[in-house]
Amino acid sequence: MSAGTQGKPPRVSVIVAAYNWSSVLRLALRTVLWQTFTDFEALVIGDHCTDDSEAVVASFNDPRLIWHNLPENIGNQAGGNQVGLFMARGEYTAYMHQDDLWTPKHLEVLVAALETTPAHLAYTYCL
Repeated sequence: MSAGTQGKPPRVSVIVAAYNWSSVLRLALRTVLWQTFTDFEALVIGDHCTDDSEAVVASFNDPRLIWHNLPENIGNQAGGNQVGLFMARGEYTAYMHQDDLWTPKHLEVLVAALETTPAHLAYTYCL
C-alpha cells in the first residue's frame, strides 16, 4: 500500500492526467501543493509516460502526490481521468490538466461553495 492510500481518506481527490510533458507537470503540481486547503490527495495518472514524469512527481517528496502510469497509451485525457476516479478516495473530486495552474485558494473556494450551498458541482473560470 502506498503512503497516499493509508489512513483517513482525504476530503478532495485531485486527478491529474499526464502525458510526457514533465516540464509543465512540475509547475502544475507546485500549484496543487500551494493550496490553502490541504486535505487532498493528488493522483497523477500517466498515459503510459516514457519521459521523467514519474521522477518529477517523486521529486516533491509529498505523500499526497500519488503516481500511477498506465501500461498502455489510451491517447486521451478521459482514460486517465477514469482511472483516477476509480482510485480516488476523496469525498470530492477535482480535475486538473497537466498544464493547468491553480491559484492558492482554488480548492478552498470550491469546497466552501459545495459545503455552503445545495450545489452538487462547483467550478471556476480559466484564465
